[in-house]
Amino acid sequence: MDMVLCDELVQEILRRLPPSSAPSVSLVSKRWLCLLRSSTTSLSLRIPPHRTTPIISTSNNSPSLPSILSRYPFLTDLTVVDEDNPADDLLLAIAAAACSSRLAHLRFLPASPLSPTALLSSSTAFAGLTALHVASLLPLSFRWLSFLPSLKSFSLVRSRPKRPPSLRQEAQQPPPAADDEDDDGGRSALVLLPLESLSLSGICASDRGLAWLWRRCAGLRWLQLRACEGTGDGPSSPAFPLCLPGLLVLELRTCRAIADRVLLHAADHCRALASLLLYDGGSRDALHRFIHRRGAALRTLDLRLPLDLHNDHLFAIAADDRRDSGTPGGHRLAALRLHSCCLVTGDGLRSLARSPAGAAIEELALVNCDVVEKEPGLLTCLTQSLQRLRRLDLSHNEALADKEVGSMLASCSNLAEIRVRGCRALTGAALSSLLKHCGKQVEAVDITWCPGIASAAVETLVMNACRLRQLMVEETKVNEAAAVWLSQKGIQIG
Repeated sequence: MDMVLCDELVQEILRRLPPSSAPSVSLVSKRWLCLLRSSTTSLSLRIPPHRTTPIISTSNNSPSLPSILSRYPFLTDLTVVDEDNPADDLLLAIAAAACSSRLAHLRFLPASPLSPTALLSSSTAFAGLTALHVASLLPLSFRWLSFLPSLKSFSLVRSRPKRPPSLRQEAQQPPPAADDEDDDGGRSALVLLPLESLSLSGICASDRGLAWLWRRCAGLRWLQLRACEGTGDGPSSPAFPLCLPGLLVLELRTCRAIADRVLLHAADHCRALASLLLYDGGSRDALHRFIHRRGAALRTLDLRLPLDLHNDHLFAIAADDRRDSGTPGGHRLAALRLHSCCLVTGDGLRSLARSPAGAAIEELALVNCDVVEKEPGLLTCLTQSLQRLRRLDLSHNEALADKEVGSMLASCSNLAEIRVRGCRALTGAALSSLLKHCGKQVEAVDITWCPGIASAAVETLVMNACRLRQLMVEETKVNEAAAVWLSQKGIQIG
């Protein structure tokens, strides 16, 4: 029976199975195990700690990492998590595997820091790599990026590994640059890197080598900075703005020390910016200047814990007459996400919703915003103005009432996704309103951590929502009848 199906047909079947079924499939037969491995293109390895035989060495008792990877000849996506082995040796072991030349995505997460020397030594083996995710790099140097000609995306989780207290004082002093790391001194022509996506974490103003990177990232389209206290090479970091002109997406997460400076640079240099995410930071003046200079081109504005967001900023977006919302392909604000914005009132939101700038908004998030609970009727007013609204997130507004939600949903003729996670005052009446007004088109619902919504209301929603494809709710609220409907309709539960 095992030989009835040809290898090609079995492999095609295996490709269509979810990853969770791999352990069961591997036990069918040796042939199926071999075919499963040869059809696997994505693999995640977590190397167990305290192995008696290091995985980077060859042993008769335990297979080495290259030999394990050799069983997957068509591997293109690899994740390696390790706690014991030296990062450099582990990377060189991956480079020695036969599949290294095929790898397009590598997530490398060892406990110890990786050295630029190891990256440079293995660059030939990873010539086809398009995305690289590294846990830590020490010393901080990026010259090896020049030897990965296909790399489009690079992510550095943290620039410094965790050190014991006895070494913290020493860690505060940056290592001296060996050869003017931030510049080539005119010795060679400037060759741009192919990078389009870059994510950096834990960068300080005193870190050397960043100027070399910024000067060669003119083609950057997506930039994320996490927990950074600087952009490297001194407080002014004059080379940083060189990476901004072509940027489409900018994310600043917990970078309070540099948020204002980056926003001002973005206002002056980001000619094509379409999306801004700001999490914790940004003064009133810096935000106002950025919105005045670049707000008209934004399609997504995501502000989480902004220090000083006022109605003035929303008024500025609403009053900007450079935004072309009537011309096909013109600049339109499609998504507005506000998280914990305690200084914004209904006046600012209503002004934006009624303006041409707000006419094209398809996604609105008011997460943990005081204005939702303080101004009854505001949500109804907003949804009446936002006729294109398809995605709405009102999570963690604990006092949000059923009546307010019902009145709001009556105006949501196009709503396809709603999230009310953590809205503890809601009951099954809110789901009844959802079915009444949006039951024919809603596709995704998040009602996690809503203790007032019982299992009977969940069952009614699953049974009657015609196009529901995703439901986020606790498993304890899914009774047997609801589980049957979920299975029959193919609804994902989370």
